[in-house]
Amino acid sequence: MTPPAERVSEPTSDPDIEVRTYFARGRNALISRGDFSEIFAAWYLHRMDHGIEIPAAMEDAAREAIASITLHSASRPWKEACAWTVKFPEPRLNIFAAADNHTGSVIANFQTSDLQPIGEGMFYADVVEDAKPPRRSVVDFREKSFLRAVEIFYSQSEQRLVRFFWHGEEDLVMVAAQPDCDEEWLAGLTQESIRTLDGDVELSLLEKRQFTFRCGCNQERMLDFMAPVFQRQADELFHGDPSISILCPRCGARHILTREALEARTSKSSHE
Repeated sequence: MTPPAERVSEPTSDPDIEVRTYFARGRNALISRGDFSEIFAAWYLHRMDHGIEIPAAMEDAAREAIASITLHSASRPWKEACAWTVKFPEPRLNIFAAADNHTGSVIANFQTSDLQPIGEGMFYADVVEDAKPPRRSVVDFREKSFLRAVEIFYSQSEQRLVRFFWHGEEDLVMVAAQPDCDEEWLAGLTQESIRTLDGDVELSLLEKRQFTFRCGCNQERMLDFMAPVFQRQADELFHGDPSISILCPRCGARHILTREALEARTSKSSHE
């Protein structure tokens, strides 16, 4: 796995975490591991800054979404970006998570209100790689655990076995089957065997990647996002108010947009 010549990044004060991938010799499995304490802290501060509230009962699913998509991304090609939208029927919850290898960013957003009822869980996986057309996979599941939903996605869409284990409260390990994998060994892994994995199996370090919790949304991008809506239905959008509050669909951050700013943006677009 060869990294790009230069990683594209945006200025940020958010801390990076390191994700390491290993190859398990003799077992033919790929192991990804990261300590997510810094990303979880950045995500918590992001929620506090923007008044994003998540029911305490859903905290585990939120943490699992952020950690698992990061490990998944770290095991994928460098030029790939991926996004998961996972819908749980009971309690009704939508979780969005995305990771981009090229920028080293990971984000998440969660929705619990104004959701249509569904009969079973749905897992939507979108992949973008350079100039290739976007790809989407959709699988259904009946598990209540986010990590189990990811494992089912792998078995049905990727058609290979994957397992997730918490090595600590904020340290997640992903073990994914590779060609000629010893699947009986992989299926038999337990929480206890993960703790002694580096002593029981010969692990070869493949690479290290850095990830940061960062969306990149800002006032300019939100103006571009809302400009087409403003052109079609400006009065319905503002209802006589001078400004509106908009939530970023990717990370839930709140942005205040004025009618004056949107008028200037649409006027500029029409003259370009």
